[in-house]
Amino acid sequence: MIRASVGKPAPDFTATAVMDGRLKGKASLIYTENYQKLTGTAEISLSAYTGANHWVALIFFPKAWSFVCPTEIRAFSERLEEFLYSRSCAVVFASTDTELCLRAWNHTNEMEGGLGGVHVPLMSDSNHKISRDYGVLLEDEGVAERALFIIDPKGNVRNITISDADVGRSVDETLRIIDALAFKDEYGEGCPVNWKKGEAGLKMAEQTKVEGPIEMKKSWSEWARPKLQRAWSGQSQRSIGSGTMRTLNTFKSVSETPPSPLVSPTSSAINIMERNMEAAMANHNIGLAT
Repeated sequence: MIRASVGKPAPDFTATAVMDGRLKGKASLIYTENYQKLTGTAEISLSAYTGANHWVALIFFPKAWSFVCPTEIRAFSERLEEFLYSRSCAVVFASTDTELCLRAWNHTNEMEGGLGGVHVPLMSDSNHKISRDYGVLLEDEGVAERALFIIDPKGNVRNITISDADVGRSVDETLRIIDALAFKDEYGEGCPVNWKKGEAGLKMAEQTKVEGPIEMKKSWSEWARPKLQRAWSGQSQRSIGSGTMRTLNTFKSVSETPPSPLVSPTSSAINIMERNMEAAMANHNIGLAT
């Protein structure tokens, strides 16, 4: 099974779509070239769109005569010009319904559960080939997932979004992603979070080349031991050691005086300090003695 993935060529498709034959201008070159007025359908293909240097927003929806799907289709249809004329992006909705089902749905008014006549093509994938090629077919149900593919003019998949069946997609976010991808292609710059058209991009820094072997420190003790050895070597060790012993002797002399009633006579604080310092002098791991 072919599964579309980002950065890879999108599986080509040719299928019948229910569409509005009244589209004019740039769209008419593709949408109405072989439009059949009697049936209200036309054969459309991915190669025709990309051959005309169009981006393509291929939008799968589960089924006609449902609740969430018509809200998406109407919203994209109302803003179709923003895709076609501002961004040279074709919008195609696809489901596993037959073309007759899609046509009846489109020609039924909204009060009766229909679309009421939308302008976006409704492509029939009744043999499940397209949704299977794109990897979004739910085999046990025979319907497509709520998936969106953005395909660039070179025919490569640039973005994939798969939503919960009951959660609709955003027209604004789809436009933003197309803008960001087109900006990246034109200027070679990245787009930070929440980037919008007209904002500055990010210059992609070159990867730093590391020369020579990379030393990995496995533990704190392995990293610290050489430093401790240098710190406790030679004259430095003797001077620090003598100073430490003078400090310990001072503590011992204090400990020989009668104990304060506020301090336990059995306190072992001096012994703990001695053991810690002896461990450090011997280059052992340093830690609190208990």
